[in-house]
Amino acid sequence: MTSRFKNNQPIISNDSEVLIDPNEVINTMIELRIQLAELEQQIQALQPTFFAACVALNIDKVTLERAAISRKLTPGQWSYSSDIVEQEGLLKQRKQQFRQTHEPISGREVTWAIRLLLLTA
Repeated sequence: MTSRFKNNQPIISNDSEVLIDPNEVINTMIELRIQLAELEQQIQALQPTFFAACVALNIDKVTLERAAISRKLTPGQWSYSSDIVEQEGLLKQRKQQFRQTHEPISGREVTWAIRLLLLTA
């Protein structure tokens, strides 16, 4: 089976052999991404209260029927000596030069990105 994308022609799904309207697929994806963005906003808004609730319990791990919540540390940060910082800069520069003169060994696959335009802050 071949899929057709030109001129809004139907797509033949390999799984169920059903004709699918490309516009319907795209609009469904956009709607799902909007829902995901709204959920992410709700999560961000609730996060400080969630953290406060976890601290109020004063235990390292909360085990519930649908989730286990455990306390963990964020990654550590160090103040490196200027010698190490300089070496890191040189390494980054050499990597950039290498990328300019060599082809990648993987990646560069075609993909599609969605940028939502109608989200409210």
